[in-house]
Amino acid sequence: MGDRLKGKVAIVTGAGSVLPGMGNGKATAIVFTREGAKVMAVDYNLEAAEETKKMIDQEGGECVTFQADVSKASDCQKMIETCIQKFGRIDILHNNVGIGQWGGVVETEEETWDKVMTVNVKSMFLTCKYAIPHMLKQGGGSITNIASVGAIRFTLPNCAYASSKSAIIALTRDIALEYAAKGIRCNAILPGLMKTP
Repeated sequence: MGDRLKGKVAIVTGAGSVLPGMGNGKATAIVFTREGAKVMAVDYNLEAAEETKKMIDQEGGECVTFQADVSKASDCQKMIETCIQKFGRIDILHNNVGIGQWGGVVETEEETWDKVMTVNVKSMFLTCKYAIPHMLKQGGGSITNIASVGAIRFTLPNCAYASSKSAIIALTRDIALEYAAKGIRCNAILPGLMKTP
């Protein structure tokens, strides 16, 4: 166990893995607690978040779970309120929720486009919208948004996914420049291709 995040409170969205193995959100939640943070593990699938909490508990970390569809404003508001009630603050918001869908512009259905944009982009807009006011009150915070190298590099036709990840980069830049002077950092992480459950 380290202490780089000692005394910090982190919300990790997409913190569960629905299949056996270690997804990015689950791994992040575990590493945050290993570094001393208290974590709220958020997932649409509460059972998956509870599995993450179980692993953290076994290592002696502190974690609470929360079920949310972070593409819905009401769920995001409740998530932030619950974190404040439980821990009194939010130091880190780690936005990890995302879905992928292969297909070029001709093959992609409008419903698919809308779903990918809602899950991947709108969710990050909403979580930031409701977390930032609390970060401002406490004098700062850190936001990390998971984008993808797919936003800047063509692999296979996946127009909805790639467009959503490009939008995340733009959203991140906008937040970073608006709030840097107020003590809030906002960064995007662009992972490469990997197999996650």
